Amino acid sequence: MNIDPRTPVLVGVGQVTRRARHDETFESAPTPLDLMAEALEIAQADTNASKSLLSDLDELTAIKSFTWHPADPAALVAERLGLSTPVTRLTPTGGNVPQKLVHDSARRIASGEVNCVAVVGAEAMHAHALARREGRELNWPDQPEGTPRPPATEDERAPLTKEEYEQGLHWPVEVYPLFENARRYARGWTMDEHRARLGALWSNFARVAALNPYAWLRDAPDAAAIVTASPTNRMVSFPYTKLLVANLPVDMGAAFIMTSYENARAKGVAAERMVFPQAGAEANDHWYVSQRLNLADSPAMRAVWAALLRSGAREDRLSHLDLYSCFPTVVQCASDVIGIDALDPTRVPTVTGGLTFFGGPGNNYVTHSIATMVDRLRADPSSEGLVSALGWFSTKHAWGTYAATPPARGFAWHDVQSDVDAQGVCQTTSDDGEVTVESYTVTHARDGAPLRLIAAGRFDDGRRRWCHSDDVELMLNAEQSELIGRRGVVRESLLTL
Repeated sequence: MNIDPRTPVLVGVGQVTRRARHDETFESAPTPLDLMAEALEIAQADTNASKSLLSDLDELTAIKSFTWHPADPAALVAERLGLSTPVTRLTPTGGNVPQKLVHDSARRIASGEVNCVAVVGAEAMHAHALARREGRELNWPDQPEGTPRPPATEDERAPLTKEEYEQGLHWPVEVYPLFENARRYARGWTMDEHRARLGALWSNFARVAALNPYAWLRDAPDAAAIVTASPTNRMVSFPYTKLLVANLPVDMGAAFIMTSYENARAKGVAAERMVFPQAGAEANDHWYVSQRLNLADSPAMRAVWAALLRSGAREDRLSHLDLYSCFPTVVQCASDVIGIDALDPTRVPTVTGGLTFFGGPGNNYVTHSIATMVDRLRADPSSEGLVSALGWFSTKHAWGTYAATPPARGFAWHDVQSDVDAQGVCQTTSDDGEVTVESYTVTHARDGAPLRLIAAGRFDDGRRRWCHSDDVELMLNAEQSELIGRRGVVRESLLTL
């Protein structure tokens, strides 16, 4: 088979997990720079190349950290490893970013704009928590004031509206339950049926994590333990307990190296080390949750999957899947779009174990899922794989397919934003009046006490009204009896039923 010399190929991947020890202190914990540098060194060693691919790296991109904010983290990694000065870049916030970078890098390698690039990221949120606990100031590596910032891969943008913030929607743990509960109602599941499904789905993920040497949690709790609130598994935002949400306080790093097929061969990379991006597709759902017509649906997921199908992807050929798993609702949604049973224990849609059990290292999780996918496809070279990634509130989506053989017609990339933009937009209002509850969640304090019921209501003309309640009796009732579909009255943002 003649392979185009500019064909983009993944040649090296690296992962690092420094699990918590009972005697660990902040002083003994790794810094994000430690994790990034080690992951990139492992990625270079993973190539098994006769010549270093890092020695003439064109570009090094750092995934933005939640807790470490030097002006140019990629430059610090390059300095730590003694690399000649590659162009450095820094990403914005978003779990979609690592997969998007695969697409971006593949296109630029194929066009000849760059020849060899690396992506690296890390989080040390467990170490950060140790510093807070010990009353220590972070002394992580930094750069002098005035150090130039590298080009950003894309601009940052506010993820929520003023009205959404005002009702108590600030973080993913407050927003994704709205999607989850809307899905329960749309499917006609009782609360008990829904809880059982969540437990079955996440216990399958836990079993995958138990076999993954890089996973943060490997004890594989059963379904009942996952969905039952307890002193060690508190309710976070109904219906999600702690074991149903992304596990952020981890110390983890990951990296990958991409280059052209021609350069890989010149550097002595063996064919069996190569994994080829086949196709990628991207789109954003309507940026603000308020604008989305259906809280249980993702037009962007449907658009990106349709694009991958046009590039030759087939559900029955995808032996390895890693569906982004910050919360169960997005795994279920993506599974529905692809046409698979999310609960099938013989085809669990994760190669890592997911963001609860494998770990949720901020924006960098998908770098780990890409690295794990590369390992899976090397071990099973006749198979194909899919990685899905998303950012913010199921807002930014990037999906890509991979195989151990090059794509017959070259890497294909699809921007399907116009398909999503053609969808209608929900109108919101701050009017008072009678509404029907569309979805809701109940947020909880760290001691398990209910804090606030946050709801989306719809007027009869379809307009959405965000509202809330601090009524303890109503909050407790909302976790036992279905509120969606009930009529209520909103007065100055307060909901009464």
